[in-house]
Amino acid sequence: MRLFSIIIICLVTCSLYGQGIYHTLEDKTRIYIEEAGEGQPLLFVPGWRMTHRFFEHQKKHFSTQYRVITYDPRGQGRSDKPSFGNHYAEHASDLRQILTDKKLDKVVLVAWSSGCLTIYEYIRAFGFDKIDKLVFIDESPKWVGDRQTEWVYGTFDGYRSSLKGLVMQESDTDGIIDWMLKKPVDSQSREWMNEEMQMTPSNVALSLYVDGLISDFTEEVRAIKKEVPALFLVRDSWYDQAADWLKTNAPYAQVKGISSHAMFWEEPTKFNQILEPFLTSKN
Repeated sequence: MRLFSIIIICLVTCSLYGQGIYHTLEDKTRIYIEEAGEGQPLLFVPGWRMTHRFFEHQKKHFSTQYRVITYDPRGQGRSDKPSFGNHYAEHASDLRQILTDKKLDKVVLVAWSSGCLTIYEYIRAFGFDKIDKLVFIDESPKWVGDRQTEWVYGTFDGYRSSLKGLVMQESDTDGIIDWMLKKPVDSQSREWMNEEMQMTPSNVALSLYVDGLISDFTEEVRAIKKEVPALFLVRDSWYDQAADWLKTNAPYAQVKGISSHAMFWEEPTKFNQILEPFLTSKN
């Protein structure tokens, strides 16, 4: 009887938290995917060097109502790391193939940081096909430009030292953690976050970084209409800049403030309370 109870608990746990599988793409690249729950597909796209693990709190919360899908893009985490295709247009093609192979439709895409570039590239290549709603977490459609008139991080000169650093040595993942979180992080969490980011090889990280640096997805944001609801979640430090720009360039989109770049991990309950009304709203 005790053994039977343990088996039941294990089955329930697997159903709730999902189980990782490898999905093989047409070019033989294997993408690591986890799924949990049933219902409308809710797919999370991680940012630069990040992995599915950063969305654990959302998977646990939303898998009671949605089919939650998290994955590691090619070159990152547990997915294969080929020497080719390490740019966001390829990431978008990979995403398209995953949606097609799994016969997913009316998908809610939630992208974080540079993962948003994957969605911008998807819109550029495939329009809004298979998409029900869009959520962009703290990423502008263009990294460099004029901060007085555009929603950008800054100028190219401001990126020069970080780009040079990526060419010369391993990037400082500890520094990334400190930048994306508002509060001090415990040593155990810092350890696994560093381990996840360090799974991305230096050449892949550099290729993706350069691709982001030279890209401009202004027109893709302008293409967002009321038929496909979109939500931009923007951290407080540049909220006003983003909100002003989006009001002109994406007037149908909603814009809400968040406390940090990775609020969904740092303050998951508050973050999920911000996201949930958008997910349940009628189109």
